[in-house]
Amino acid sequence: MSVEVLVALISAGVAVCSALVTAFTASRSVRLEHALSLQRARLERLEVNEDLTSRYREPLLLAAFHLQARIYNMVESGFVARHMSSADQEERDYARASTLYRVGDYFGWIEILRRDLQFLDLGEEQKTSELVERLDVVSHTFSNTEWFPTSVFRLFRDEQRALGEVMLEPVDGETRRYQCIGYATFVERLEQDSGFTRWFSRLSAEVDKLIDPVPGQLDRLIKVQLALINVISCIDRDGRRFPVAHIKRLDAVSPRQVVADPQGGQE
Repeated sequence: MSVEVLVALISAGVAVCSALVTAFTASRSVRLEHALSLQRARLERLEVNEDLTSRYREPLLLAAFHLQARIYNMVESGFVARHMSSADQEERDYARASTLYRVGDYFGWIEILRRDLQFLDLGEEQKTSELVERLDVVSHTFSNTEWFPTSVFRLFRDEQRALGEVMLEPVDGETRRYQCIGYATFVERLEQDSGFTRWFSRLSAEVDKLIDPVPGQLDRLIKVQLALINVISCIDRDGRRFPVAHIKRLDAVSPRQVVADPQGGQE
């Protein structure tokens, strides 16, 4: 074999090897860039998801906590009896309006979640499904007439939705995003808007019954409070937002006539 042919073969071999190396490097680079793109997209989705989850999860957690706390104090420490029996009209008005507001605020956030349920993601499908089930228990407890035939605060499911709907207001500058109205707006509408007030009128009348409740009238509220605590524990599993010590359960409380507690308690 001549030197010229040998050189040509070597050159061809080097060229082929160089082409293979270049092709492999290019392919690897493409795969790496694709993997990085997927990772960036996943991180971006996680950031967006975390923002959306926080946007809905925190208000729901607060609404559930404040409502269960008020129920606890109505049942166990005579919140309604204490404040509704006051000679101060403003104190009586506050006791009634703030109780109605906490019910409305909770169902307002439930309605927001119903509309945008795809954003309620706790990180795992099983956890999200568990929360939806616990929310349904709260709803069913409010609406059930078989378990609590004489209890106050019965709200059928469509009434729950109606309460939620009237509590909503659009968020400025954002399309199809809602939030619940604040307490000041709630009180103003309760006093001036008959179309708004009608959805709270029966609950308002039933607040008066809790000044001196008869046996059976508190049963539903006790079960609702326990169901709300289950919702809280599902959202705040580690108790970082609301430590267990800050939540008092009505497990051992039997429905009974409540007398005013001069020591009060957290409202």
